[in-house]
Amino acid sequence: MVNQDYDVFIIGGGPAGSIAGAKLVQAGYKVKLVEKMQFPRFVIGESLLPRCNDLLDEAGMLQNIEQAHFQLKPGVAFQTEEALEVIDFEKNLGEKFNSSFQVKREVFDHELLLDAEEKGVSVEFESEVIAFDAEANLILVKTKLGNIEQYHVNKVIDASGYGRVLPKLLKLDKASEQSVRKAVFCRTVGDIRPLVNEQDGYIFVDIHDNNQVWIWNIPFKEGVTSTGIVCDEAYFEKFNMTEAEFFDYIIQTNPTASKRYQNATKLNDVGFINGYSASVSKMFDKNFVIVGNATEFLDPIFSSGVTLALESGSKAADLTIRELAGEVVDWQVEYEDYMMIGVNVFREFVNAWYDGRLQSILFSEDKTDKVTRSIVSVLSGYVWNQENVFVVKPKKMVDVIYQLTKLNESARF
Repeated sequence: MVNQDYDVFIIGGGPAGSIAGAKLVQAGYKVKLVEKMQFPRFVIGESLLPRCNDLLDEAGMLQNIEQAHFQLKPGVAFQTEEALEVIDFEKNLGEKFNSSFQVKREVFDHELLLDAEEKGVSVEFESEVIAFDAEANLILVKTKLGNIEQYHVNKVIDASGYGRVLPKLLKLDKASEQSVRKAVFCRTVGDIRPLVNEQDGYIFVDIHDNNQVWIWNIPFKEGVTSTGIVCDEAYFEKFNMTEAEFFDYIIQTNPTASKRYQNATKLNDVGFINGYSASVSKMFDKNFVIVGNATEFLDPIFSSGVTLALESGSKAADLTIRELAGEVVDWQVEYEDYMMIGVNVFREFVNAWYDGRLQSILFSEDKTDKVTRSIVSVLSGYVWNQENVFVVKPKKMVDVIYQLTKLNESARF
């Protein structure tokens, strides 16, 4: 029997699925959301950007997140053994929000999904989409009890994240342009947290071994810290260590991390993800749209994952609302092209991080106030602001400012 009681079917209960569902039901549409796992569930990507606050506020979801009392995040601090560069989100280009949150994703994602459910989304856990007929728009779901259910709706939104349901079913996966990298991570307690301007909450990024490794240090409110190490897969393999051994070795040999974690205790086993970057050949068709990490995931360095998930989920919902109301929507221009503006800004910053150009700019003493504020706005997630030179021409501007930085350095010597 085909279930036709819903207007929209959402795959996945992460941030992209939750915000899309919440906006759709508030517009008066009936939404079914299926999630393969039982919430709460662990996932990395725990540091949010101020743009997230904008999107949650617009969807009527920010108040619940504020009431969850997550750790306030005022910015990010990049550090080497010799230098510290602090990015204060307040010093942006005048955007609405200048802070965000450090969150345990198992709590954050669950809060968002509960909010969406309270708003009217029909949520079903431990159910898996096993087939999708894109032409007929028919979805087959295997439930927790092993039953097969079939749905026919007006639109399917794939927010399945790393599960990448529709890219796999429809063979839309495309090789990422990013290098094959590895993330090794663990939660700790008892670390010595450095303060910035006597304030806690900054994510610290340690640059290690001549930029071949970087370490994230994300502080949570209750004294727990998320710690992760990112490097090329080939770099990791040179050490002939297990992930747990590698984690300990990098922490112990990094000058700043070794001091921070000298008295810390691990709260869980060391986990890891290999080759996490992904992409798709297309992000939409007439009956479906793919959002969040199911479309493209770049790298964790600038905490862009949740921002892009919320942005794409929100945009997909807005366009679906217009389409269901009878408007003609140009999904190429209004969705894919729009999303790729932000993705390409982050992509250039990721590339410039790993090849060293961005560090030269970040740690330069010669940055103008406009350049500094433009960088802050990008690192705040405002990667669609056309007043920002890095948004309009990301690669050209990174290259130009990098070359000016090198010229100024040469002139001093």
